[in-house]
Amino acid sequence: MARELNPPQLEAALRTDGPLLVFAGAGSGKTRVITFRIAHILDEKNIPPWRILAVTFTNKAAQEMRERLHRIVGHDRARGLWISTFHALGARLLRRFHERAGLRQDFAIYDDGDQRSVMNRVFDELKIDEKFLPVRGARGHRPGQAGECRAR
Repeated sequence: MARELNPPQLEAALRTDGPLLVFAGAGSGKTRVITFRIAHILDEKNIPPWRILAVTFTNKAAQEMRERLHRIVGHDRARGLWISTFHALGARLLRRFHERAGLRQDFAIYDDGDQRSVMNRVFDELKIDEKFLPVRGARGHRPGQAGECRAR
């Protein structure tokens, strides 16, 4: 590990006394640091994989982390790790605790394209003129913001 990380990276990877938040620019080795830290915790601290959570912003970084850990510690040892994006983690938790969140088990999460399609259908059905209220603006409106609306 020491050969593959610079001194600040190594310091972060070897810190095992609680959570670690890594802030650094693109291409600076964040994924490498987190990957080696997880490997160190698994191998040296003998922490079970299901007690470790690694969250990142992109699917690419999450997949890289998963693949690297499988190479470093082996498939059996890496099985059970929670490695995901913030969005995937949120979706997973909502699926598991849907009742507590007031959701049905089969709730759907709409991406931008799905949201636009639904809003276009609603606008057509309600005969809302986009000159009066653009779909784009309506998609950004949240319940509870009514007091913030301004007449034009």
